[in-house]
Amino acid sequence: MRHQLKRRTRLTLLNALAFVVAAAFLFPYLFMVMSAFKSRMETFAYPPVWIFRPTLEHFRAIFADIDIMFYMKNSTITAVASTLLTMLIAIPATYSFARFRFPFKEPIAYGFLFLQMVPGISIVFSLFFVARSFQLYDTRFFLVLCYLLWNVPYAIWMLRGFVEAIPVDLEEAAMVDGCSRLKAFVLVTLPLMAGGLAASAILVFIGVWNEFALAFFLTSVNSRTMPTTIAFFMTHSGIKWGPMFATATLGTLPVVIFALIVRRYFVSALTFGAVKG
Repeated sequence: MRHQLKRRTRLTLLNALAFVVAAAFLFPYLFMVMSAFKSRMETFAYPPVWIFRPTLEHFRAIFADIDIMFYMKNSTITAVASTLLTMLIAIPATYSFARFRFPFKEPIAYGFLFLQMVPGISIVFSLFFVARSFQLYDTRFFLVLCYLLWNVPYAIWMLRGFVEAIPVDLEEAAMVDGCSRLKAFVLVTLPLMAGGLAASAILVFIGVWNEFALAFFLTSVNSRTMPTTIAFFMTHSGIKWGPMFATATLGTLPVVIFALIVRRYFVSALTFGAVKG
C-alpha cells in the first residue's frame, strides 16, 4: 500500500508538472486567438481583458483590406510543393544511404547535415542575386527550390533511422519471391515507413509554412506568403494588433488541421523511434 501511494503521488506530481508546462507553451497561442476576437479597444487594454464579447471585425478587416486569401494560397502552394518534392527526393536518397555501400557515404551524409545547419539568413543575399540574375525573383518556383536546400537534408536524416530499423531480411524475402529491389521497396519497406514519412512530412510542412526570412527577401508582391504579412500591420501610426492577431490565427489553421489529420501516424512514429532507440 505504501509503495502504491508513493507511485500514485509521483504520477500525480508528474502529470501536474506536464500540465503546467503545456499550459505555459499554449498560453501565448490561446492569448493570440482570444485577442483576434476582441474589439479594437479591448486589444489595447491594460491589463488585458479576459471576459469580452467576441467580434469578427478584425477578420473582416484583413479580408477587405489586404486580401488575406491571396497570401494563404501562396503559402499553401509553396508548402505543399516543398513537402512533396522534399519527400520525393529524400525517400530514395535515404534508402541509398541505409541499404547501399559506396565511397564516402558517411562524409556525404554529414555534408547533408552541415547544409541543414546553415542558417538561411546567412545566404539570403546570395540567393537574392541568383534570383535576380535568372529572373526568378518573386516566384514560388524559386522559393520552393530554396526550401529544398534545407528540407531535403533534414528529411534524409529524419528517415534514415526508420529505414535502418526495418530488417533487410524482409526485402530479401520479397526478392526471393520474385520482386525486384524497387518493387520490394515499394511493397515492403515503404509501408513500414509510413509513420516516419508522416512525421517528416509534418515537420517539413510546418517549417516551410512558418518560414519568414527567405519569403520576405525573395518575394515582393506575387509570391508573398502568410508570415510576411506581419509587416503590413506595422505602420507609422502604430501596430495594428487586432488584424495582426487575426492573420496569425488564420495562418495557424492549416498547420493545425494537417497535424490533426496525420496525428496518429506522427505519434506512432515518435513511439517507434523511442522504442528502437
